[in-house]
Amino acid sequence: MKLKNSIFAGLCSAALAVSIIPVSAEESDTAFCEAVPENVRILGRTVYNDDSLWLANSVSGVEFTVTGSQVTFNLSVSGDPTRIGVYLNGQLYQRGLISSKKGSVTVPLSDGENTVKLIKLSEPMQSELGIDSIETDKGASIKPTTAKERKLEFIGDSITCGYGIDLPLKDPETGKNNTFSTVSEDASKTYAYQLAEMFDADANLFAMSGCGIWCNYGGDRNHTMGKYYTKSSLNTWNSISSSGYTLIQSFDWDFAQYQPDCIVINLGTNDWSYFGSHTDETGNFEESYIDFLKTVRENNPDAKIICTLGMMGADLFRYIDNAVDSYKTETGDKEVYTLELREIDKTSEGLGVDYHPMAATNTRVAADELGPYIADVMGWNLSAMPDDGTLTHTPDDLVVGEYHEQVENEDSSSEVSSEASSASGSSEASSGSDSGSSNSNNSSSKTSSTTNPNNSNQNPTTGLAGGMAMIAVMGGAVIISKRKNN
Repeated sequence: MKLKNSIFAGLCSAALAVSIIPVSAEESDTAFCEAVPENVRILGRTVYNDDSLWLANSVSGVEFTVTGSQVTFNLSVSGDPTRIGVYLNGQLYQRGLISSKKGSVTVPLSDGENTVKLIKLSEPMQSELGIDSIETDKGASIKPTTAKERKLEFIGDSITCGYGIDLPLKDPETGKNNTFSTVSEDASKTYAYQLAEMFDADANLFAMSGCGIWCNYGGDRNHTMGKYYTKSSLNTWNSISSSGYTLIQSFDWDFAQYQPDCIVINLGTNDWSYFGSHTDETGNFEESYIDFLKTVRENNPDAKIICTLGMMGADLFRYIDNAVDSYKTETGDKEVYTLELREIDKTSEGLGVDYHPMAATNTRVAADELGPYIADVMGWNLSAMPDDGTLTHTPDDLVVGEYHEQVENEDSSSEVSSEASSASGSSEASSGSDSGSSNSNNSSSKTSSTTNPNNSNQNPTTGLAGGMAMIAVMGGAVIISKRKNN
């Protein structure tokens, strides 16, 4: 474990405490370690670059066991505010935004060994999150958790990303349509994450809003799934390098790192934005789907593949059926299956931003449709979704610590100041309709000049307003620390 000594001049309170507890510098040495496989279990497709582990994909992250009084993640954000979730001993502990370019999240620990997990809840197109270091008590033990026996992969679009899942289609007060931002995106509430939990499996999510097989939303053919599947991430315009311009999708993905038992492909919704008015060209879609199946199979020789569609309409499903039949006939590959899903029940389940499914639709698909189908294909038992707070916690009952902004000083040290911002547009579904404004401070020029595949009139990396420093759902104690870069 790579360690750096540091002087730490504060101590985080327990989750319910709100008072400041002063601790002298002499009493509180801390240590830093890197987010590398020797220390943490890495979740999802990630890239280690410039001494940081970069997370782009939904629910990518790290998990580890640790001892001591607390653990702190020192983080970097490239692009818009990044929504994250932190789990402590199997329960959701924090959920909110890192909206400054440098930030930290501190989690107080219980006596003995604790399990900590941090995952990225927003998608790659909006932003990337770098774990610069993990800070523990000096002498504390930190080690990776054990990988699950079962492995899943979900390939999809905004539905799999949890796009707008935490905001209703219309603002109940104004009656106007809500706009998308990372504050309302949460992949942990999607059918994909729920299924991984229900099967006690690891899951890699490889998804991007607006993505398609032959074309993306609106007919764009430059950034389709087939162009990125062998990469570490889908398309983004945010650099993960402190010097130069390095995109995470420029790194190839090593499939030997993760071989799924079952792969779910949920694509075709965005292709329909073109083929709906060009039905005579659907042969192009079928050919592209066959080609993509060949790419998936080439890189995952032993996986069973389930091709599905329908949560936002199943207009292209019969063409997926045709493509799968043609692929199986051509290749002799029998381990490819199709399943049509029921569309959103807007009366009982509601509609999210831009008519996307909310958590209720995702739960129904996981528990009643796709889950039982996977169980039958794989011979697995489907359990209930664990009560870990992912679906049940609200802004009012989720007690969390604070997110901190780091300010770099000229002497290469940094002070962490902590003033929790409790804006009315919180990191949960209570955000107002103005939460979709662009964060120009955190977005690169290339990002701000592009268009959102789900809304041609909207910036693809819409986030919180630039003046908002950070979001905390509820407060813990103030932490002030000084770090010296050795």
